[in-house]
Amino acid sequence: MPNGIDCFCVPKVDNMTIFPFQINEAMHAYNRVSKLKPSVLLEKEQGEPHDIINISAEAKKKQIIGQAKTEVLERIRETK
Repeated sequence: MPNGIDCFCVPKVDNMTIFPFQINEAMHAYNRVSKLKPSVLLEKEQGEPHDIINISAEAKKKQIIGQAKTEVLERIRETK
């Protein structure tokens, strides 16, 4: 490069279409987030509840049997 300037090259993307509603959605999201204080954003990240998953008794039984099979096979392989 002339004058020792490095170039950051971006790969060329052919026919990338951005629709007006996508731009509007991005602008609305930016406006909502930019109005919040940084402390509120941190509180939301930390305070969000974790997903709760309910597993049926049959699924739990299959899971335990699968884990037991895996452990037995690992022990058999280790003893060889």
